[in-house]
Parts: sequence; structure tokens; C-alpha cells
Amino acid sequence: MKKLIILTGILLLTFSSCQDYLEEENPGNIVASEFYSTASGYESLVNSVYGSLRTVYTGDGDRAYMFCAGTDMYVEGRNDQPEGLSEYRNLIASDGIVQNFYSDLYSAIQSCNTAIYYNDKTEDATTLEARLGEVKFLRGFYYFLMVQTYGGVSIVDEFIEEAVTEFNRNTAAEVYDFILQDMTEALDLVPESSTEFGRVDKRVIRHFLSKVYLTRGYETFGESSDFSNAASFAEAAIEGQGLNLSFDELFWPGNEENEEILFSIQFDEASIEDATDDGNTQNYYFGPYLGGEGALYGYPYRSYTLCPTMYLFDAFTENDARFEGTFMVEYFERYYDYYDKNDELAELNVQYYYAPEWALSDTTAWRAANPATRTDAVIVPYSIEWQASNQTTFDGGTPIVKKFDDPTASFSGSGSSNRDFFLARLGETYLIAAEAYLQLGQADKAAEMINVVRTRAAVEGEEAAMQISGADVDLDFILDERARELVGEYHRWFDLKRTGKLVERTELYNRDVKVYFTQGVNPFQGTDGELKTLRPIPQSALDLNEAEYAQNPGY
Repeated sequence: MKKLIILTGILLLTFSSCQDYLEEENPGNIVASEFYSTASGYESLVNSVYGSLRTVYTGDGDRAYMFCAGTDMYVEGRNDQPEGLSEYRNLIASDGIVQNFYSDLYSAIQSCNTAIYYNDKTEDATTLEARLGEVKFLRGFYYFLMVQTYGGVSIVDEFIEEAVTEFNRNTAAEVYDFILQDMTEALDLVPESSTEFGRVDKRVIRHFLSKVYLTRGYETFGESSDFSNAASFAEAAIEGQGLNLSFDELFWPGNEENEEILFSIQFDEASIEDATDDGNTQNYYFGPYLGGEGALYGYPYRSYTLCPTMYLFDAFTENDARFEGTFMVEYFERYYDYYDKNDELAELNVQYYYAPEWALSDTTAWRAANPATRTDAVIVPYSIEWQASNQTTFDGGTPIVKKFDDPTASFSGSGSSNRDFFLARLGETYLIAAEAYLQLGQADKAAEMINVVRTRAAVEGEEAAMQISGADVDLDFILDERARELVGEYHRWFDLKRTGKLVERTELYNRDVKVYFTQGVNPFQGTDGELKTLRPIPQSALDLNEAEYAQNPGY
């Protein structure tokens, strides 16, 4: 990956490029209108739009809370989570994390508007049409994050050169129409497949069109064709491709550019100025604290913050290889020996073994299978203690999420990683299709899609045991399957909100939220009696806006 330094007009924002994109900079302080009218300058501008994905998904290092906290899958561990996002109590419009996400999204949208504005003012280039499609898709993508998080917001679709003091609020229905318009127009402009991994192509857009239609289909203003459109676009994105990699291969460090990844945010050490703020922090949040020295001593730095709920552990069965594909079940003397000495694991001493519920009766057999390396191992049996609390003092008391491990990262205090961040992958596309078919009343077709995912997920020899039928499929089953498949992948809050299951499943499975319900308090209920199933519009945005702009219900 090469570093990109660009100037984005009046916003004066600096972003980093996606992998393998050309290095460009603005020598001599050329004014934006001149610089962006050149082929190289415009290419830098489009690269900055891709670079804004990093800011949107990493923010100030706290973005995981927006996507994952306060759901059925994650509870508070060693470190405190932001109370308003994790427990819904006292979430206020001046919350810094909510405000930063809002402003980062609008900054990204403005970078898209800038690139769209200069597209027809740029000297001839063979890529202009495709680049217009890329930035239109990304603008629609950012508005999709906006509307799911905040509901109706202001649609800003023009390059802004002067201060604007009034923005009227569009309805959520209008925002969805705008998203679909942008993405549909983009679909006609981008190539069927890109020669540069990481650029938007038709398959990427089809995946997200399916998700937009699926999400709108649940809304009161959704259209009758939304679920059928979702299924059609998902099928088109799948293109008949099966899931040919094992779950371990899919997430193996260094294999991020594999055949199942449709779209990702790309990172590497050379492009990260500040490892604390600029890298991928998925590896930091989803697992226990294992020390602060990181790669120096061969183990990751974790925050012990977003820890799995018992629901998540219980979602797996002994036939599902995703349990060991998601969690590090055996710890060696050096954590990263699992990757660096993978061919020699049978010869390495196991320090800890996390025995799942189905293996508890076989721990003696587990030791006997290789007494030379397992006799002295500490067995941590399945129990309620796996669901960590903020009183936990025993490091490693709960299985660690290994999907985002990065043995090559030069960890700082935040545990920032060089690994790519998967935004869309084929396994999820199958589950989107399944959910759409279920909503169309085609449960057997939904099961067919889910079975593709479960066949790949099966322990070798147990493929038949992992198969389901249409009679097994309902919305909760699909949410369970998404939980098993997508741990830590920043989808869960949106999944629960989309399906209308946010309150129900969080009350049922989230220890930190459930306690309030047992006390007769609904933490989702605002002072106005409305449920808080959207994030609040930031107070700073309301204060600066001279137009009338209503706050979301519950705040």
C-alpha cells in the first residue's frame, strides 16, 4: 500500500489511499479547481473518498460501540463501555461518540459531493465514468449508514463552497429513495469487475442494493417489491459462486484479498501514520486483555471491552467449525505460534484449553490425545464465567475472538491492526438472500441459502448434521445464523434494528441491559414515552442549524 496526500478543497481533509492506488500529492499549493481538473489530481480526489471509509469505521478508536454495543451478542468486560450506547440509559444528544459518527459521515458525504462536482470538469480520462459511479455508490453507502442510525436526515447532494446555516430534515423514506437512486445510477457506470482489488464494481453494488432493499422492506414506507428486489440483487451478487474456502482460510492473516471478499477497507503499516488512531481496531475490542507489549512477545493487545454473551457461546454446536474458527480455543506458550508454527501445533505445549460445553466429558481424552503437549494445560471449562464482567481480574478468563488477529501488527497502546476491514463478503450475501426469501414466504428457498453457509461451517464429516429445512427457518433463526457467521463484523446493531428485534433480543440476552428490565425499568424508553431505537441527532447539529429540525423520539 502506498501513502496518498491530497487536498480536498475547502474541507482541508487528509485521507490515506486504498491499497495499490497511485501515490499523488498536491505540490506547490495548487488551488483545488486547477488540481482537480487534472487527471492525476482527480484520481487523488477519488482516492480520498475511499480513504474516508477508514475514518467512518475507525473514528477516534471508539466506533465499535456504535455498531456492536448494546446488542444480544456483546456485554461489558474488563473496561467500561459508554453507558448510553451499551445500556441505553442516559444516552443524550451531546454524546461524543454519536456526534463524531454523524460528523464523520457528513464529512465523507461532502468528499463524495466534491468528487462528483469535479467529475465533468476534469481533463479527459478513460476512468471518469467509472470513478463517478464509485463515488455515487459511496455517497449512497454513507447515507445508508446515516438513515439506519439517525432516521431521516438532511440530504446534501451538492458541493458546498460557502457556509450554509439552514438544512431541512428529509424523511427516512426520502433518504432511502436517494440511496437507491445513487446506487442504481452507480451500477450502470462501474465495470462488472475491477482490476484493482478494493474498488467498487457491479458486484459490490448489487450486494449493497440487496441490503438496502431488505432494510427498507421492514419500514412502514417500504414498497411491496423491496424483498423481491433484495433477493434478486443478492442472487446477482452471488453469481452462482459457492463458499469454497474454509472459515479459517477466510480469516487467515494475510489472506484478506480472497475470493469471498466483495468489498473491504484496506490497511497496511506503511499507510498508517498513527497506529493508535489510523488502523483497524477490530482485534482490540473483541476479546480479553492479554498484555500491552503486543507483537514483541507474540500476543495481541486487547481491551477486554466487547465480550461475548452466553447467548453467543451457546449459539454454536459441536458440529459447527465456526466455534473454533471464531474463538481461540487452544493457547500456546506464544499466542501467535498458532499462525507462525501452524504445521507444528501437535508439537507445541498447550497452555490453556477452553473446553466447550460438548467437550466437558472428554477433557481426559483431550489430554490423552497428546500427553506430551497437553498434560500441563489449564482447562477452562464452559461456564457462566465465560461471560466476562467488569470485575474480571483473571486475564484470559473468556475465549478470545481470533478472527481479526494480526501477527504482523506493530501494536501501540490501542492494539491497532494492519488488517483489512471486511465490509461485504459472500457469506453474508447468502444470508441477506435467505432473509429476503423468508420475508417473501419462501422458507424452503431461505433454507437453501442458509445451507450453503452451514455446509461450509460444518466440522469435517458433519455436513449432513448441519443441514436445515424450511420448517426450521424464522427470523430468530436467521439472526442466530448471522450471529454465528458474523461475530465482530460491525453488523449486529443494524441487524436487530432492521428486523425490529433490538429491544426484545437485547432484553433477553444482554446481561447489562436485562438487569434493568428485571427492576421494572425499560432503558429504551425515553422521557417522552417513546422507544429509543434510533441514535439521537447530535445537539451541536441542532444548535448550529437555523432551520427547524426535530429530535428523534425518546430524546
